[in-house]
Amino acid sequence: MTTWCWRKLRTSSLKSVSASDLLVTGRYATTGSKQNKGIEMMTLESVEDTTTGEGFSAAELDRIAETFDSPSQALTEMVRRVANELELDVCSIYVLEADRKHLRLAATMGLNQSSVGHVRMKISEGLAGLVAEQLMPVSLAAASEHPRFKYFPEAGEEKYSSFHGLAVIDDEQLQGVLVVQTIEAREYSAEEVDLVGSFAETIAPYVTQCRLLEHTDF
Repeated sequence: MTTWCWRKLRTSSLKSVSASDLLVTGRYATTGSKQNKGIEMMTLESVEDTTTGEGFSAAELDRIAETFDSPSQALTEMVRRVANELELDVCSIYVLEADRKHLRLAATMGLNQSSVGHVRMKISEGLAGLVAEQLMPVSLAAASEHPRFKYFPEAGEEKYSSFHGLAVIDDEQLQGVLVVQTIEAREYSAEEVDLVGSFAETIAPYVTQCRLLEHTDF
C-alpha cells in the first residue's frame, strides 16, 4: 500500500473554516480497522481519540491527516467532527473513481460503517451521482421523493429524510461528493449550507490525495 503522506500536498491552497464557527468537541473510542481494495477503510469505532479542543481549521485538518495512517482514516475523523458540531445525523464523502464514471463511499459518520468501500454508484444514478453529474448542489427535505433517489440497503440510510450534497472540487477537477443528511425531513439553513460548503472546499485536497493513493494501489 502506498504510504500516506499529506505533507506533499499544497497546504497553502486550503481555506480555513473559522474556529468560532466549528469548535471541536466530544470524545470517541478505539477498536480495530478493516482492509478494503488495498486501502485501509476506517470504521467509526477504530478512530483514535485526537480531540484537542482546537478550532476546525486548515491547520487542524493537517494535524488530523498527519495523525492517521491512511487518508480514509483521516477523512472519517473529519466527517465525524463536522456531523457532531453541526448536529447532523450523517456526513459522508464519496470519492470519484479512476474511470470518472463511478462514486464510492470512502468515509461516513451516520451510515453503516460496513458499507464504506462497498456502496458504489454511477454518476448517472442516485442523488450523489446527480451532484457529480451536474457539479451543482442538491438540497432536499424529502430525498426519497426525488426521481434520482436510489436506495442502498447496505448503507442503512432508510431512516434519513433530508439530503444536502455538493461537489468536492480541487484543481478545478471533481474529486468527489460531500453529503449530509438528517432523520428529520427539513430544509437546510443558509448557515448550514455555508458551513458545509466551506468544509467541502477545505477538505478537497485530502480527497484528492485519497483518490491518488487508491489509483496507485488498484
